[in-house]
Amino acid sequence: MTQVEAPERWRRARKTAGPIQHFAPIRLSPEQRSYLRRRRRADVVLGGLGLAVSALPMLMISAGVLATMGRPILFTQERVTQDGRVFRLRKFRSMLAAASGGSDSDAARLVPFGRLLRATSLDELPSLWNVVCGDMSLVGPRPLPSTYLGRYSADQFARHTIPAGLTGYAQVHGRNAVAWDDRLAMDQEYVRRVGLDLDLRILMDTVSAVLSRHGVTDEGGVSMAVFPGPQSTTDLEMAGPDADGAWACRDREGRVVLEGDALLLEPGLVRLQISKGPGAAEVEGELLDEALLLLASRLRKELDAEWAFLAPGTDPGPALADALARSGYAAADSPDCGPPSTVPPLAVSEGGTSMIAYLGLPEAGSSRSRVVESDATTRLS
Repeated sequence: MTQVEAPERWRRARKTAGPIQHFAPIRLSPEQRSYLRRRRRADVVLGGLGLAVSALPMLMISAGVLATMGRPILFTQERVTQDGRVFRLRKFRSMLAAASGGSDSDAARLVPFGRLLRATSLDELPSLWNVVCGDMSLVGPRPLPSTYLGRYSADQFARHTIPAGLTGYAQVHGRNAVAWDDRLAMDQEYVRRVGLDLDLRILMDTVSAVLSRHGVTDEGGVSMAVFPGPQSTTDLEMAGPDADGAWACRDREGRVVLEGDALLLEPGLVRLQISKGPGAAEVEGELLDEALLLLASRLRKELDAEWAFLAPGTDPGPALADALARSGYAAADSPDCGPPSTVPPLAVSEGGTSMIAYLGLPEAGSSRSRVVESDATTRLS
């Protein structure tokens, strides 16, 4: 799903977040670490009060969910918080397990009562329990699904320096209508500036953001688009694929690190021509892994790719072959090229030993994921 451009007032707010990526790692000051310890005590008190005050409304909402969607009343999903720790987020359900016509699309499964819960953010009330338990804070970067682990750039993963939040900096500056790279850049900026004044301002702005109901979803959808991965990093920028499939990944001095073309053979399946660029010898080997991360992100975003394989006859060379293996590429008959219940497309399996990688979200039970069973598609808000 294509990301939409943020409205003008959100683009103005975006300027305060700085560049999409930062060169320096995020290190909290002693004052910030002390503030986070004090804030944890406030989270327990305020979260407990919130649960007590909202007990009756939650009872009424539970009855509404039961009447319109049946059991279970709560939607649970594994999300990621501070230091990459995985926890189980709790929210009210807003979708049917399956639409009456058998469709599994979000639009078909979303019931009017669930749409109301989302628009008013009342579906988030059970998450106060996560705040009290220490999984989250009232303010912080919104927790994202554990299936996205491995998709972040090193800079983007810095959002997990502090606990995830019920609301956050990105949520009061556009919520889900802002492009992914911009949202994660705002998370990075919040981590850098975390403190009492900023948290109080976010809490006050959250009230107006909820009342305005702007940015609950991206344009044309009922759920947030899936995070494809970074579209740029501190050191690298990806161009393409263009109309002919050509793409190139350059460093910040304009040297080509990787280049090639990407041809969509069938929905979800991309054939890659890939080689080291003339500037690859001038950069550190770690950038090959970073370039492949950007390539996978771009293939997901632009071509909706689930599988990518090297064209027969492609000889990546030892260094690039090692980087491809670290990025998940393997022989088509290898058990490591995808989740256990997902097999490579038949056309690739019959094509010999071309290296292939699974680019889709890991499945439940896969060694690459710790996803729990769920009856609803993720909404990121």
